[in-house]
Amino acid sequence: RHGGHPTPALIARKILQCIAAVRVMSNGSYGTCQGRTSRDSNGSKEPHAKLMVHGPIFVENPDGSITEAVPSDAKQSRPKSDRDRRRESADDSDSSGTGSAAGISMSQEVEFLYSRHERVFMLLLFIQFLLESLYAAVFIVRMRPSMFELEAMYNWEISQKSAEVILWTTLIIQIVFGMVYYTMAALAICTKRPKHFQMFAKTCLCGVVGLVLLAYADKFNLPIFFLRLLAYIYARFLQGLTASILLLPPARERNNL
Repeated sequence: RHGGHPTPALIARKILQCIAAVRVMSNGSYGTCQGRTSRDSNGSKEPHAKLMVHGPIFVENPDGSITEAVPSDAKQSRPKSDRDRRRESADDSDSSGTGSAAGISMSQEVEFLYSRHERVFMLLLFIQFLLESLYAAVFIVRMRPSMFELEAMYNWEISQKSAEVILWTTLIIQIVFGMVYYTMAALAICTKRPKHFQMFAKTCLCGVVGLVLLAYADKFNLPIFFLRLLAYIYARFLQGLTASILLLPPARERNNL
């Protein structure tokens, strides 16, 4: 010091010591903490984000069909050279045969399962058609006794003419509903689309509710009620099964495997 004031050399030395101390701190605990934070973010968040963003998403549409959604920022794999293709074909020759055989086996099992359940579903509809035809025939044959039974049910408060109109209207509604019912069933079986099975299931549900309302006309039929309820459950099952079939590759692609 000269005259109580620090010299420039002393000031420069103090500045260098401060810079060295700051550098040690930055390379020590602060740098370690930053590196751990980046590793944690790279180790836990990035793979999860890539899994959620870059993976394919299968969406079920309101009509029951399945759509594959691909993110807009998904990176397309670059075209491989002939050398890379030959190398991969040489390495994966054993595993490719096993994978293609497993895919073909799975698709065949699903289609076989659908074909079996489709036959059971058609048998159920055939039995239901026979019972409903017999129901309509008995309805017409016993029209006169049914009129008296309906009048007695309401303590003779309705006239015979009103009872006849109610019964014939009920029969006509049943016949029209039966035509729509079996048309929807045939459409679902022929097209094998989830949307049509869903529409048929809704038709079955309407038929179940309508058959319950027939109790007010003394025309409730328990066997037909259970058959329609069973057809509704089976239609829902086949809707899910056909939706699963849509996820499988087409038959042409499976044959080329």
